[in-house]
Amino acid sequence: MKRLMYSAIFLAIALPVFAQGPQGFVGTWKSDPGTPTMTRKLALDGKVIVMTELQPGRNGGPELTILRKYPTDGSEVSMDTGMWAGAKATGKMEGNVLTVDTTMANGRKFHDVWTLAEDGKHYTNDMVISGGDSPRTVKFSFTKQD
Repeated sequence: MKRLMYSAIFLAIALPVFAQGPQGFVGTWKSDPGTPTMTRKLALDGKVIVMTELQPGRNGGPELTILRKYPTDGSEVSMDTGMWAGAKATGKMEGNVLTVDTTMANGRKFHDVWTLAEDGKHYTNDMVISGGDSPRTVKFSFTKQD
């Protein structure tokens, strides 16, 4: 009986986090100290997370806006705007982790792993960039603003 009760309590606590799916990422996110300064606005269009990333001007340059798509259901999407025009991305969400592989028109590849924290207020983006130079790994962390 105790085992059944503990299982029910665990499900009651864990289910809201895991049931969030891609909706858990929707909102405005600001990068945490120690990672490059940026704001990501994430919206859900069907089964695709649409990201609008705003980066402040660096070294006297203008502010940069990047639009990118992250499918969550195993499908492939094409991008048609800005620096990502011609890129194709395939992604899948499992639990609180979104994994997306993107190939740009020039052949450069990005492997993104987004992990949503249990509290739904933080997520990390582990990114491996390959093609051209030797592969490099970048880690970002974000806190939800709304």
